[in-house]
Amino acid sequence: KPTLGLYGILALAAVCAVAAVLAGPGIKVGPLLYQEGEIAEKSVRAQQDFLLTDDEATQRIRAEAPLKAPTVFDLNPAAAEQSLQALAESLSVAYEPEVKGQGGAEQLTVPQKISKALKDRWSLSISGDLARDLAKEEGKKEIYRLVGENLRPYYERGVAANRDLLLRESAGLGAIVVRDLSSGAEKAVAEVSFALDFETARAELYGARQGVVTSPERLGRALAAELLTPNFSLNREESAARKKAASESTGPVYYQVRKGETIVREGDIVTGAQAKKLAQMAQKTTSGSLLLANASLFASLFLITFLCLHFGLRNIKKTRTSPKDLLFLATLFLSVILVQRMGMYVGARLEPDSAELLRFAMPVSAAFIVARMVLNSETVIVFAIPFIAASSFCAGLESGFFLPLIAGGVLGGHLGGSARKRIDFFKIGFLIGVVQGFAVALFIAQKSGALTVAATWPIAGAFLGGIMGAVLAMTIVPLAEALFGYTTDMRLMELASLDHPLLKDLMLHAPGSYHHSVVVGTLVKGAAEAIGARAVLAMVAAYYHDIGKLAKAAYFIENQSGGKNPHDKLSPTMSSLILSSHVKEGVEMAKKHRLGQEITDIIEQHHGTRRMAYFYEKAKASGEEIPETEFTYPGPKPQSREAALIMLADVVEAAVRTLPNATQPRIQGTVQNMINRIFAEGQLDECDLALKDLHKIARSFTHILTAMHHHRIDYPQPVSKDRRDDGDSDTKRQPEGHGGRGEANQESPESLKRLGL
Repeated sequence: KPTLGLYGILALAAVCAVAAVLAGPGIKVGPLLYQEGEIAEKSVRAQQDFLLTDDEATQRIRAEAPLKAPTVFDLNPAAAEQSLQALAESLSVAYEPEVKGQGGAEQLTVPQKISKALKDRWSLSISGDLARDLAKEEGKKEIYRLVGENLRPYYERGVAANRDLLLRESAGLGAIVVRDLSSGAEKAVAEVSFALDFETARAELYGARQGVVTSPERLGRALAAELLTPNFSLNREESAARKKAASESTGPVYYQVRKGETIVREGDIVTGAQAKKLAQMAQKTTSGSLLLANASLFASLFLITFLCLHFGLRNIKKTRTSPKDLLFLATLFLSVILVQRMGMYVGARLEPDSAELLRFAMPVSAAFIVARMVLNSETVIVFAIPFIAASSFCAGLESGFFLPLIAGGVLGGHLGGSARKRIDFFKIGFLIGVVQGFAVALFIAQKSGALTVAATWPIAGAFLGGIMGAVLAMTIVPLAEALFGYTTDMRLMELASLDHPLLKDLMLHAPGSYHHSVVVGTLVKGAAEAIGARAVLAMVAAYYHDIGKLAKAAYFIENQSGGKNPHDKLSPTMSSLILSSHVKEGVEMAKKHRLGQEITDIIEQHHGTRRMAYFYEKAKASGEEIPETEFTYPGPKPQSREAALIMLADVVEAAVRTLPNATQPRIQGTVQNMINRIFAEGQLDECDLALKDLHKIARSFTHILTAMHHHRIDYPQPVSKDRRDDGDSDTKRQPEGHGGRGEANQESPESLKRLGL
């Protein structure tokens, strides 16, 4: 199945990028800028819905944000373990093994070192028995346990260096969180009065150190008093950082400016608030954020167009996606968006009502009308969604307004196929305008519940959009024909005029070929309508299919007036060259007179690769050994249904002309026989004709040819009067055969020679 391929995808991306630039916000017209105190020369209104920042409200909220940020207090529950570690480090020397000093000096025992360490470090006096107990491992562990039991309740609650100062600092701070330094967990509290004062807590433990300490319990409390430190404090740095972050994280406060809202009126003195609004509106149309907006629009258009095109390639057989067709569609697409953008530029300078009218007067239907006239309905359907999406983005319309655009576009695609004359465009534009206006009215009624006077402007704009689309289409169609080589039905109707130089020459210099072409045109028009082919193209191409015979008109039997046949003096090979040359001559004439590629192709293909049987058999009868290829037309075979119709009609018309008594059964048999012969030769292999189409073609040919060759009654002949002397006359009948069909019914086998049959 066909696909876009890498180059196709890149080309599609380029087209969507240009469309995004045209339709996106990056080139929207900015508002007129006035400074505070200036007099506004023109009224300025919002071009679309905007969210503008409220500087005063933003500053106020950012000033309030730090007050709402929590104040952080740190609690160190691991202080008990840290105190025990400090105790162990202080007594570590006392527990070193006893050694003899130099000179035999007596060294202190472990109990003595323990007593000395407690005395030197904390001024604690302990009894000898307690010192000996502490020298033992069990005694050491016991004293550590007792110190820990005395410290933990205080540390878990929190010990502040100065509780009164802490309470004063925390008053009025609002939210308070206590952060556990060990786990990092935070807990919100209302106040910090639960914390203990360091001096008070130490005093509670200090009573145990009076006199000589004799028990482990008293020693444990005494050491706890010495080791106790504050573990609850205000973290000023963290609190300040959080308040700053709260202020910085507070986003700006916005207020909405509706599309069409008047920012400043003409003649007013611009206030400071108005000047700020204008500046912010201008910034929104030029800021770096527009890059993201345009990139998003590009991605949206690319995705929509790619999916629609991929669907058409895979599922809709008649979707036209040749490079020329895609280039034309891209040009048409961008041209309509450009025209719409120019309208938006003008609308930005108008009063609100006029701007609203112009916003809805989008000529998007022109794209559908032109695409249908130049291409086909299947291609129009495939590209409908991308066209409408880009147009809606360009106009900044709400999604609900897709309905009138779709209705007008699809109707334009339908009616565009019937446009033959310029007046048809105005009829089409009027109908599209009515449908679009009605669709807009329905949407407004559904959205607001009523149709007010203000709704008149968008409804009128939608109606004018239909008219403008048709007028724009009428302008684009001739350009499409000239630049891309398309042949529309309008152009075909112009070519069908007998005033065309080629048809005049054919009528004057090859009247037989002209008459034959007109009959073929009548045949193919009816058959094309029967099978759904382009009837106008088939008819007009039939008029021109034998224009190449103008170069040597006398060598074709239909242009000979009963004299000698020039082919009698020529060899079969030369005769075949003359016959086949009319195809090449016809192609050159078609190009010279710019008949269009489709007609040129049909002229080239209308004989396919058929054999000129008459001259081939004549050559064989003369004993010449000549390849059969020298007696065949160069081709190619018909590539379109219209070319195939002309091939069939060309042969059938010549064959029926030779019938001695052209009755309906004989005509029907001849038509079927000639169509079957061409089908069997494989001449129809490369065109899109089905067997059921051939049956329809045969019926149409038979019906038309039967009507052309109808029999007439043999009218009575006028009575001849021999005048006598007395003034009377005798009546005599003319000889039989001077009326009716007589000689016209005689067989003419020479009629087939012009085709070489």
